[in-house]
Amino acid sequence: MKVFMRVLVFGGTFDPPHRGHAALLLAAAKKIRPDKILIVPAYQAPLKGTPQASSKDRLTMVRLGILDPLPLKWRKISRLDAREARARRRVFTVETLGALKGADLHFVCGQDSAVSFPKWKNPSLLKSSATWWYGARPGASIRPSTHFRTVPGRFPSISSTEIRSLLALDQDCSKELFPAVLSFIHDRRLYGKRMVARLSTTLSPSRYEHTLNVATLAESLARRWGADPVKARLAGLLHDAGRRYSPPELARYARRRRLAVPERAAILALAPMLLHSYVSEDLARREFGVSDHEVLCAIRRHTLGDRRLGLLDRILYVADACAYDRTHATSAATRALAFVDLDAALKRCVSEKLVHAVSREAWLHPLTVNLWNCLARL
Repeated sequence: MKVFMRVLVFGGTFDPPHRGHAALLLAAAKKIRPDKILIVPAYQAPLKGTPQASSKDRLTMVRLGILDPLPLKWRKISRLDAREARARRRVFTVETLGALKGADLHFVCGQDSAVSFPKWKNPSLLKSSATWWYGARPGASIRPSTHFRTVPGRFPSISSTEIRSLLALDQDCSKELFPAVLSFIHDRRLYGKRMVARLSTTLSPSRYEHTLNVATLAESLARRWGADPVKARLAGLLHDAGRRYSPPELARYARRRRLAVPERAAILALAPMLLHSYVSEDLARREFGVSDHEVLCAIRRHTLGDRRLGLLDRILYVADACAYDRTHATSAATRALAFVDLDAALKRCVSEKLVHAVSREAWLHPLTVNLWNCLARL
């Protein structure tokens, strides 16, 4: 009777690979006792969007964050399999397992991937091609199909999506990522590190802190109201990029770049700081390479508003007005309201902005007045 080699296949996008991935693989190896371990990073998972890090960079990070931390016993039989990562296209798992036939295959994945199994290509063939294992995530309510076996153990409740957000917001990820992976990300300036590094050196410390607070709140509000959280975070990070300049410098920038600013002459004469949202939009496009129309519009409209505000516009306007660093009396209440009724929070933010301007006998831009008139009729 022919005895097949037992092969553990560990697949995923690994964008980036974190301690949870490493813990799951080690626990699976102890349970399955394979003769060989293949770690197979995807070029692009069929059910996910485009990875933020290149396949080349993710291959390096997988080696640093999953393969290298394995105990020697398991590392000796492990191999980083680059067939999918170097395919330059979406590769379906059924293809990979088909190429490995002739072995006793054991496929291991995280709980989210296991739950999505019915959407994978040719799930009936996949079921018969391997033994399927998943690592249960604490608190997860949805379980995968019954053909999945559970890898024993409790694994960190870590999400690559959450880690990417933390990295982009310049937060500490040392608990989630191994030092070698974190160093690689910083050296390569992956996951928005290049952007936050630039912002941290061009903005004052207090403005940079405000920027991170706005981006954090905008991302949370986007998740609450069904907007794209990545776009919201990006708009929040760049909404005040123009605040690196003083009012006279903003005026010179607007003239030099011939920015199309409504009531530009009046702004130049009466309130040049109001130019910063238009300058920020221009910097987002030219310096930071942003081409998304929705993000650019939100950046442009976050100060003066517009008669027609889209969902992302409203989210950024509110996030800027009541970010976590805002200390005025109603900021916390408005923040809480924004998660219950975004339009009511927007109306309150515009009202307070107008009251503050009138109290200082400041000039009111027609766009803000028109926005209030539209909201007052709702």
